[in-house]
Amino acid sequence: MTRRELFAALAGVALLFPPQAATAHSYKLGDIAVGHVWASQPESGGGVAVYGPILNQGDAAVQLIDASTPVAEDVRIRTAADGEERWSDTIDLEPGKPLALAPWRQHLWLSGLKRELKEGDAFDLTLDFGGAGSLTMQVEIEPGGGN
Repeated sequence: MTRRELFAALAGVALLFPPQAATAHSYKLGDIAVGHVWASQPESGGGVAVYGPILNQGDAAVQLIDASTPVAEDVRIRTAADGEERWSDTIDLEPGKPLALAPWRQHLWLSGLKRELKEGDAFDLTLDFGGAGSLTMQVEIEPGGGN
């Protein structure tokens, strides 16, 4: 790895876990690091988008194959771009390549909410990485554009 590639990789990791407010959390499952995960305010149809950074620090690709939460009937992988929604079964996490769950790319979509969610509320979300295991984290509903 060249010095430039090493610097780029370190900068990517630094961006993955920027300083956060006191409510921020980060999580680790083996070689998988998950930064501050947050949710938007529920949309008019009752859905909630969940965003945050994930980094596979291992040597082999990993997939996010499922997610669940006690506050919603369904958690799906959604991409919303150019006014269209697309749904995926998995999210691929390549080794050493940070991935941000974001409005303009893949993110999690909660539907069938079981209770009202508003700014400041928090809920548990479990991410299933298949053979790599599962990770439960706390997600907070943040105002406007989130963090």
